[in-house]
Amino acid sequence: MLVLSFRDMSTRRCSAVTAAAVYELAGVASGLQWEPPPHLTLASWRQVHRNLAGKHVCFLLHGFNVDRDDGYTGFGAAGQEMGTGGALPGAAPPAGPLDLSVKGVDVVVPVLWAGDWYLPINYPFLLPDIRLTGGYFADLILSSATQMSRVSFVTHSMGVRVALEAIQQTMAKAKKAGYRTPVFDTAIFTAGAASDEVLDDADYADAVDAVDRFVVVSSRADTVLSDFFPAGNAVEQALWENDPGADDALGRYGPRLRQGSRALGKTAWYEIPQGTGDRLNQDHGDYFPLPREPVPSYPNGWSAKRITIGEISQAVLDNQAVAWPPAKPVTPRP
Repeated sequence: MLVLSFRDMSTRRCSAVTAAAVYELAGVASGLQWEPPPHLTLASWRQVHRNLAGKHVCFLLHGFNVDRDDGYTGFGAAGQEMGTGGALPGAAPPAGPLDLSVKGVDVVVPVLWAGDWYLPINYPFLLPDIRLTGGYFADLILSSATQMSRVSFVTHSMGVRVALEAIQQTMAKAKKAGYRTPVFDTAIFTAGAASDEVLDDADYADAVDAVDRFVVVSSRADTVLSDFFPAGNAVEQALWENDPGADDALGRYGPRLRQGSRALGKTAWYEIPQGTGDRLNQDHGDYFPLPREPVPSYPNGWSAKRITIGEISQAVLDNQAVAWPPAKPVTPRP
């Protein structure tokens, strides 16, 4: 498995933004345990090209307040199941046997970015780092070392903004220099810490045009997006020009699109219901595995709620119907 990093890897927390570096994690098979964190080895660009060129690559993007080790172990465990050699097919019930592999994607790459600083003080100050990361990400996508044919994203929380910045800046740089771009296939936004109007933001118009399909997964039970997002976003809007949107979170309320929106017709929405049951009431930390916090009966920090997200991602990326929850209509607001 390859792991892509846009952060200084010498420290676990409070790292600076860097240009792209790619690491290899060998031996990703069903017996791999992600806690303690397995060792990463710097990969050569020749190795990157060999693994990515001509492929459909899906990047997994964490959100805010995720440090280096939680980023590559949690999203590595997710990528392990999306590829071959996952642990869940061999797990006993209730965890398994369960196959979350994605046949429609050739390579799954967890991504680390510098979004883990001093919670909650620095949250509104991250936007410049997100934009810088998006620029470096665009350079990687356009690089002769990658030459990917198709690109998809599965994101959590503020990772939605990193993905949109990467796509937007890829299209802008490609247009300016006459570069070829890969096909941007699917962008899955889970628990999106961005405005519910972000897909109508003029600053992301080229990104929205470029992506074939958006999938939004939301939950009204997300206490982080209800308690902290509005206040943090208000401060962010006061600090930075072209801040993307208002104070209602995409990952809590789902997409809110205008009449004539570029995203209408290619946006699907799945809301995790509230109620009584082990797969309901999805909170902000219930989307991707967290190996350092094991759940009884589940390997590598998986849980029933996290498996729901794996099933949605699998179905969407394999162009199949999502079994649960039912799709919600995405209708333009008046």
